[in-house]
This record gives sequence, C-alpha cells and structure tokens, in this order.
Amino acid sequence: MKQLVFLFVFIAFSGIVKASFTFNENCKEAYTDMICLRFTAARLRMQTEKKINPENQVPFIIENYVDFLKVIIGEEERDFIHLKDQKDARLQKLAGDTKNSPWYLYSQSLVYLQCGMARIKFGEYVNASLDINRAYRLLTENQRKYSGFVLNKVGLGVLHALIGTVPDKYRWATRSLSFEGTVLEGNAELKDAYMQIAADPQLSFMLPETAFLLAFVTMNLSADMPAAIQLAEKIQAPPLSAVLSESPLMVYACANIYARAGENDKVLSLLSGYPTSVDRYPFYYLSYMLGVAKLNRLDTDANYPFLNFLGNFKGKNYIRSAYMHLAWYYLLQNDSQQYSTYLGRIRIRGNNQVDNDREALIMAGKNTRPDIRLLKARLLFDGGYYARALKELEGFKAVNPKSELEYSYRLGRIYHNWGKTDQAISYYKETILKGDKLPYFYAANAALQLGLIYESQKNYSQARTYFSKVQDMDFEEYQFSISNKAQAGLNRVKGK
Repeated sequence: MKQLVFLFVFIAFSGIVKASFTFNENCKEAYTDMICLRFTAARLRMQTEKKINPENQVPFIIENYVDFLKVIIGEEERDFIHLKDQKDARLQKLAGDTKNSPWYLYSQSLVYLQCGMARIKFGEYVNASLDINRAYRLLTENQRKYSGFVLNKVGLGVLHALIGTVPDKYRWATRSLSFEGTVLEGNAELKDAYMQIAADPQLSFMLPETAFLLAFVTMNLSADMPAAIQLAEKIQAPPLSAVLSESPLMVYACANIYARAGENDKVLSLLSGYPTSVDRYPFYYLSYMLGVAKLNRLDTDANYPFLNFLGNFKGKNYIRSAYMHLAWYYLLQNDSQQYSTYLGRIRIRGNNQVDNDREALIMAGKNTRPDIRLLKARLLFDGGYYARALKELEGFKAVNPKSELEYSYRLGRIYHNWGKTDQAISYYKETILKGDKLPYFYAANAALQLGLIYESQKNYSQARTYFSKVQDMDFEEYQFSISNKAQAGLNRVKGK
C-alpha cells in the first residue's frame, strides 16, 4: 500500500503561467524544497509569495502537497486531521478565480486526490472513494476542455492503471468508483506524458516526478522490469541526478526499483548516502529499507537500521515487519532469547494494512521457527545473490510438507531470476502440484511467475491459464498483492 500511495506524491506542476496560477521562480524553489522534504523552507517561501502576489493560487497547491507528504511519510494522525481540516478552505481558494485555465480544475483534482489517498492510509475507505471519484471527474472534464494539458494524462494514467489491477472478486469494493481503466491504457498515457515533458524545456523540472510514476506503473503493474531499471538509470544521470542527490523521495524511487530487481548492492549504495539534514522532514522508512537490504546480504550490523526505524517512526505500517526482520536477524545470530523477544513484540505493536505486516503477524501466531537454511536462501535471493542462495539449499532435507513446498518454490524463484527459465518452470509446476490446496502463498506466487514467464514468451494462452489459476487459489499471505498482479497480467494478455 505504501508504494500505491507514493504514486500520488509526484503528480505535480507546470511552469506555464495561466491566469492566477503563476509558477514563478519563487514557487519553483518552493516546489524543489517540497520534493526534497524541506517543508519549513517551502512554507516560508509560500508565505512570502502570498504577501507579494496575493492573487497567485500556486501556494495553496504546494501547501497541500506538504501536508499530504507529511501524512504519507510520517503517518501521524494529527497531520491527517490537519490535511482534512484544510481541504475545504483550499478548494474554495482554488475555485475562487477565473475558470479559463487548465489549472482551475486540475488543482482542485489534486486536493481531492491527495485527501483521498490519505484517507486510504487511515482506513476511511468510503470517503476516500468519494474524493477519488471527484478527482477523476475533474480530470476527465479538464481533459475534455484542455486536451493539450499534459498533466491530465499523468493523473488519468495513474488512475486508469490502478483500477485495472483490481481482481474481479474484489470489484464489489470498487463499485463506488465510477470509472474504468486498464494497465495498458494507463501505462500508455504515462509514457506519452513523459515523452512530452522530456521534449519541453519549460517542463524539465517535472521529469523526476513523471519518471517516478512511470517507473512504478512499469515495475508493479506492467511487469516490465527492464524498462523500470532504465528509468532508474535515467534518474541517476544528468539532469535528474541533481534532484536525486537532494531528494529522499527520489532515492526511495530508485532504491525500490533495484530492491525489486535483486540489485541489492545498488540499494545499499543509494540508502547508505541518501540526503539527511535537520531541515528535512525525516523519512524513517528508508531506515527500514536499509535494514532489509543489509539483512538480505546477511550483514552482521543489519539490526541497527531496524532499531533506528522502530525507535523513531510514529506511524503504523511496517512496524510488525521490522520486528519480524529483527527476529530473523537474531535467529541467524543464534540468539534465541532475542529472537523470542522480537517475535513477541510483533503481536503488541503495529498494523495489518500491508502484506509485510500481515506476514509477520501470521508468523508470530504460529510461533514456529523458520528453517535457517530456507531463511538464508530467501534473504539471499531477495538480494539477488543467487549463487549463494543456491548453495544454502545444497543437500537440503525437508522435515514437513511446508518446508518441502518452500524448498521447490525457492529453487524456482532462484532459477527464474537467475535467467535459467527451464529449471524455474519445472520447480514452479512442482510447487503448484504440491501446494495448490495448501493455505500457503508459495503455489499462488509460483502460478503468477509462470504467467509472467509465458507472457514474456508470448505464449498468451498459457499465461492466461496461470494468471487465472492464482485467482482460484485460497491462501492468506500476500493474498492481495499476488492477486492484484495476476489481475494486471490477465488485463495485459486479454485478447492476445
């Protein structure tokens, strides 16, 4: 869910001056401060702007962005309440001037969209759907009136792609959303917007945010990891590298791509040097990511980033996952007492909104120790250390049906990401055969991966078979994310 909410962090601004929406140098500087998490500096600039140019509406957009980012990054209820309290006043300001500007409707859509995504973070799903619906209608109307306004494609592209990933069996939960879309449609809109922005010198400062959005959709929904990596490389090259060196948000974007791609050393490089200073709003989730990356390499100091995250973060997500990773860390260090301590804390503190936290709670509820060799293989695989992971499984002897199932699954994952597709297919099919009636996620994800393999081979019939098989399975761990990805796959291969 975090990644889904971060998508809306970067639906941003234009350098075009229209009516009362004047994006002058002061506002551009405030925007840069905002994406670099220098919130105090951004607010001070906007206070100055209001005094010098009281008719300029841009300050209300930037101030809403600052409040939104605080909610998404910090997850503190007081910030969420403040964002909601400011909503109507800001909408009134943004709707109070001339209607003859593409910014008139678009700026209002941003406020509704940001408030809607913040509501999802805090479980206000009904009001969230109302806000997101309103944002979509405003974007659609703005596209009708100003078809050349590139930001319409950015917002609509993200919404079309996201709605296209909802599995059929969850459609009841989105009936209140009065729009449809597909991953292919949304991805095409975002690519078109990115190309337009890249070709326009006046909009060059928008490249980071557009690259972020396109990378997310490409990586998570389109299943095109090479394209996502290509975008990460562009972010690290001039001129975008200047933003990367100053923005923890852009560091997150790149590190997240490399983490999913198994490029763990690149993740460590990015997270070990991301910009921190007292004038920036703290982004403690990056400490969690650093801890995961260190543990994936089996580093002996992997506990410190997790402890930093848990000691400072006042939000609710990834708390239980951090405790689970600390329990694993101490299990690998042969410290049974600390393992039990952190396993117990999983039940006490945290939330169940994201898959990682649900996995942690399930593990704590079973109160059974993972097999150390399987655990090491999993962590090393997640880091992209495939040879080391395979070595951990040499001569492995399963002691129960679950460990036997996980063994074949881990081998399939290792060979798949290592590029040895034939071996991967064999182990994935073995996993499905053994586990499609069991409550674990291994068989479902094996079916998802087979769907992705056959899709890449343009064997769309087989791809549909395995994507559909995921939707027929009953499992608990990672259920929502695996089903979402399978639905996205079905949408991509539909009619092929």
